[in-house]
Amino acid sequence: MSMFISSYFPLYIMLLILHFGKLKTVFDVVTVKKVAFLICMGIGILVSLLSTLIILRGTGTKQLIITELERPDDTIISYMMTYIIPILSIDFQDYGVIAVNFIMFLLIGYLYIRLNLLYLNPLWSVAGFLAYRVNSEVVVITNIKYAELKRINKLKGYYVANDIFIARKESNKD
Repeated sequence: MSMFISSYFPLYIMLLILHFGKLKTVFDVVTVKKVAFLICMGIGILVSLLSTLIILRGTGTKQLIITELERPDDTIISYMMTYIIPILSIDFQDYGVIAVNFIMFLLIGYLYIRLNLLYLNPLWSVAGFLAYRVNSEVVVITNIKYAELKRINKLKGYYVANDIFIARKESNKD
């Protein structure tokens, strides 16, 4: 769940920027809506940074043998355009729109977890971790460049799901 929440990190920052003018008067007039918004954004940002830190710092001793390797595709850009951009147009004055977007957010989260799409995370891409498909079934999230991965036949790391493997460059220096 934390990986799903962290995939929306750009959204939290964009929403804070969009609503900064309304929020800067938070000390003048404190409303439940402003406090709830700030708490939600704070939790989202905190969970995002913590899950990314876990990925960046995590190590493992499981081994994955590479027989075939596919480059990453544009799934992260598609993810951002499909889900993050429309949510930015939320009218926070219309409770119906908020409810529909919240339901959509929950549905996306359910599908994201159910379909093992944990590798769709713009924050990790910014941190230098890209997703590659290995052996036609395992997604490897790594900060190892594609050219280097092509020369490696065995990766050390850990699984975060049945078919999602995390491999850090630092753990694979042999």
